[in-house]
Amino acid sequence: MAIAFAVQFVPAARTTASDHLDSPIVAQDRGADIADVYAFLDPNDNSKVVLIESTQGFIVSGEHFGMSIFDSNIRYRVEIENTGDAKPDEFIDVTYSKGIGRLTNQTATIRLPDGKTFTAPTTIATQDYHANPPVITTDPASGVKFFAGVMDDPFFLDDTGANRFVASSLMHPGHPDKSLLGARGGRDTYAGFNTMITALEVPASMLRGSAGNLLGFNFLTQRRAIQTIGENNQITGSGDWKTIDREGNGLVNNGLIPGPRKDEYNASTTEDDANGKFKADIIKDLKNFGTDDAHIAMLAKIAVANGDILRLDTTVPNRGSGGGYNKNGGFGHMGGRRLRDDIIDITFTVINNGVPITDHVDANEKPFQNLFPFVAQPTQPFPPGSNPDDHTRQ
Repeated sequence: MAIAFAVQFVPAARTTASDHLDSPIVAQDRGADIADVYAFLDPNDNSKVVLIESTQGFIVSGEHFGMSIFDSNIRYRVEIENTGDAKPDEFIDVTYSKGIGRLTNQTATIRLPDGKTFTAPTTIATQDYHANPPVITTDPASGVKFFAGVMDDPFFLDDTGANRFVASSLMHPGHPDKSLLGARGGRDTYAGFNTMITALEVPASMLRGSAGNLLGFNFLTQRRAIQTIGENNQITGSGDWKTIDREGNGLVNNGLIPGPRKDEYNASTTEDDANGKFKADIIKDLKNFGTDDAHIAMLAKIAVANGDILRLDTTVPNRGSGGGYNKNGGFGHMGGRRLRDDIIDITFTVINNGVPITDHVDANEKPFQNLFPFVAQPTQPFPPGSNPDDHTRQ
């Protein structure tokens, strides 16, 4: 077991977890709230990189018409680091046309690293008893695939147990109640809920730089500095783009940044991370968990040294169903983060000085798909005259 964890967390690896509602500002700005991010090789073709950003979590099926809308004033940006430092080198930007939900799709405009753009329709959310099949657009010039729409939230975790565990580390520094993480016996907080998915499949050759096969990704939601409410409550933006939320490695802000600095963390850059802007906070909160100096040094290096960036080595193979699950790939092996990777148990085990600890939630309740965009179809309203399990596990 000790050898396994040592392999998982060699210095180049990254810790990852949920980013849902990680700061006060995104709790009040759900459209800009990043839930989770994923970056992995397509298991069907390892020459292509799959990038998935989920936003606006906790969508209930009975409100698809009202909630399943991408905010037209947000820029969904993927920063690409391909030179081996903390500074982003290229970008992929996605923006959406205005949306009203119901039976009308939106149009996404995708700007690629070379500056070229293409457009794609979103998949219309429905309140029928069966979801619409995902609409996938392939740009003929670049070969990039795109999907956007409401889907099942792919993250799995007992969030209540995790939050109580984190809270106990703050109330009793150095002596958290470790039993709280798995006390509820495997209740997946995200089961039964949907989220907005923006997904791309990009040829790895389009993303590589001087670092060769090593790629880094940081996902952002951004608004213009000035938001103007005009007639009929039409909102327009002007001025510079400002980051509302960001995620490379989700546990950093949610678990290791103190409450008063969470908004500040989201507004900062990966270069700020590498310059040590939040290093003292991360070390202090790890000490609150009772993490020893050796593991603090490991995790601080992971979260700070080259910025809070999710790393993917494109030479690490990815195989298997549901987006891949081979043991020598994915999370902990420089294979990015896949949908099926049970990142919570590994992350908290390292924080727990290598002693295994679990939330007993080992997989998503709905199986992932075997083809792009890989996430599961959304939970839909149930037919009349039935009272089935709605899958929620609060």
